[in-house]
Amino acid sequence: MKNNHQKVYEHETSQNVAGCQKPVNTDRESNRLAGACVNDKAIKPPYTSYKSFETLIGELRSHEVLPAVIDRSLGLLRKRSGSEQAALIAALKWFKLIGNEGERTKSLDEYLAADEAKAKGMLKAMIEQSYSAVTDGTFNLKSATTQQMTDKFREYEISGSTLSKCISFFLAATRDAGIQVSPHVKAPTVSPAARRKAKVTITPPAAPQLETANSTLKHHAKPDDDSMISIPIPIAGKDGAIILPRGMTDRQWNSVVKMIEFIINNYRETMADEAGAADAAEEPS
Repeated sequence: MKNNHQKVYEHETSQNVAGCQKPVNTDRESNRLAGACVNDKAIKPPYTSYKSFETLIGELRSHEVLPAVIDRSLGLLRKRSGSEQAALIAALKWFKLIGNEGERTKSLDEYLAADEAKAKGMLKAMIEQSYSAVTDGTFNLKSATTQQMTDKFREYEISGSTLSKCISFFLAATRDAGIQVSPHVKAPTVSPAARRKAKVTITPPAAPQLETANSTLKHHAKPDDDSMISIPIPIAGKDGAIILPRGMTDRQWNSVVKMIEFIINNYRETMADEAGAADAAEEPS
C-alpha cells in the first residue's frame, strides 16, 4: 500500500520554474538559469555544503508527516545557523523542490518517497535541468579544467568564496548522481583578500618652543595661573619644568605621560640639532 508520499509525479510539458508563472523557453540563453527564478529574481546555485543538503533530505525522509512548507520555523532548520538555513532553502528552490513561499512541490514528495536507485536518477535529472548552462552539451563537462568550470559558473554572476562553494556542491552532487565530470576540475582555491593595515597617521602636536641659553625666554619656576602646577626637571645645570593643570584625573595623567613620551621621542633630534647650532654660534671664529 502506498503511503502519502508515494504519489505519481506527472511531468508537465510546459515546465514552470518554481515560483514563476512563465513556461521555460527552449533556447539555451533563456535556460541558463532555468529553475532559478524566484519572485522574478534569479537565485544563485546551491552554495551550502552537499553534506548539509543530504542531511536535510534524510531528516525530511524520516518524517511520516511532512510540513506544508519548508521555512525557518521548521524544527529541522531552527537547529542550524541562520546562514545555513538560508543556503539550504535556496538549494531546495534551485532544484524546484519547494516553491516561492517554501511550499512543497510534487518533485519533493516524489524525491523523498523514492528508493535509492530512483532517487539517484531523479537527482541526475534535477542537476541536468537546474545547471543547464553546464550540462546542456555545449560545455565539455567531461574534460574541462578548473579554470573553464570557474568561468562557466561566473555566468551565474557569482564570485569569490561563493563561487568556490557552488562548484564544490556541484561536484559532490554530480558524483552522487553518477554524472561524469572531468577529473581535472576542482573547486577553485579562494585567495584571502590582501589585508592592508590602514596606516594610522598620527599628527604630532606643534613643536614645543625650545629654549636655549641665549634665549630671552626663561622657564617659569611658578606658573602665572593658580590653576596650573609647575613640575621642575633638573637636567645637569639646565633645569627645565613642565607646567600642567591642577587636579587631573588618573586618566588624564596617563594621557599626559604618553604625550610627553611622544614629544620627547619625536623631537629629541630636533632639540639636539638646535642646541648644537647654538653652541656653534657661541664659539669664537
